[in-house]
Amino acid sequence: MSGIKEISVLIVEPDIELQNVYRQNLIHSPMIRLVGVCSSLASATAMLSQVNCDVVFTELNLLDRSGLQLIKTAINDFKVPYCVVIGTSALANDILKCFEAGALGYIVKNDENAEDLQSFVRTLVLGGSPVSPIAARSLIRASQSENFSFHHSSGTASYPLEKNPLSPRETEILQLLAKGMSFLEIASVLQISNHTVTAHIKKIYRKLQVHSRGEAVYEASLAGILQNP
Repeated sequence: MSGIKEISVLIVEPDIELQNVYRQNLIHSPMIRLVGVCSSLASATAMLSQVNCDVVFTELNLLDRSGLQLIKTAINDFKVPYCVVIGTSALANDILKCFEAGALGYIVKNDENAEDLQSFVRTLVLGGSPVSPIAARSLIRASQSENFSFHHSSGTASYPLEKNPLSPRETEILQLLAKGMSFLEIASVLQISNHTVTAHIKKIYRKLQVHSRGEAVYEASLAGILQNP
């Protein structure tokens, strides 16, 4: 993360043990400043009113209110640029509600790397959206089900569903994103630079008219662009 300014992070998690795990993961990074750890919407709002915050990591089931309300408050009232949910549910509707609220990432707690908050911060500042592989797969499978009817407020992409607007390389990169790979991992697999991966992903987001990895996976799944991982 050289060349990147110090990133301030707030953790909102009711579980005391997880609070300590997350704290230990972040405090050793010279580029990350942990501005607070709390367990409720009220305490998080109080902290956000006193400090500038770049990233909020939140559980959905807070002690007083839903983490969805915290995401909306953080973005609308305190202009926090990055919010990521670390939750227990891997259901597509639950995940998409988080994206609806403004989250740019969704991590499932039982995911292998769910405690690596440093990695998630790095993904965010490099222009990506951290999404657990199990969450991405849930979105894809749900979108392939004829009973799935979640309608999100951003609307659907304007291109015809039978037509793939992505180039073969962009489709390949999106497939790897859907599997949960980081930008650096994709660059290594495809033997291209991280800068090139970032440029392709920006084009993918623009063409699909989305703003995050999860939304891109969802829209591409609806269009039949992605193969079932």
